Amino acid sequence: MYLGDEDDGAWIAEVVFTGHDPVVVCELADVELASLLARALRGGRITEAEVAERLDAWADHTCDDGPIGVAPVRSDTLARARSLVLEEQVRTLDAIHLAAAQVLAEASDDAVTLLTRDARQASAAVGVGLPLYERPTR
Repeated sequence: MYLGDEDDGAWIAEVVFTGHDPVVVCELADVELASLLARALRGGRITEAEVAERLDAWADHTCDDGPIGVAPVRSDTLARARSLVLEEQVRTLDAIHLAAAQVLAEASDDAVTLLTRDARQASAAVGVGLPLYERPTR
């Protein structure tokens, strides 16, 4: 979505910007986006100016009145992520995202559904009872 050449970027942008459901990310996504953009810059996919533009867009999208909510990483989130890496086949950062989704689900009256492109993270989400956001078939 932020690089513009992802296979499902248009669909994800539609979910985020025009979908009916609120979108929330773990605050770790800020670092992961920066990492994605840095790799794209090193690989020649985008320029330094485009990195700055995308980081500015991210800041606008995740500000208090932006379309993307940001869930904090708290000590209980990290404790839960620790348990997840011991129980599920999930990488560290994915476990933190899953744990943040679980904490949010427990604190919210709304259903929390995980949107991910990562098969291992999706499998772990299902393993801990988090439903997956499915792309509608056309």
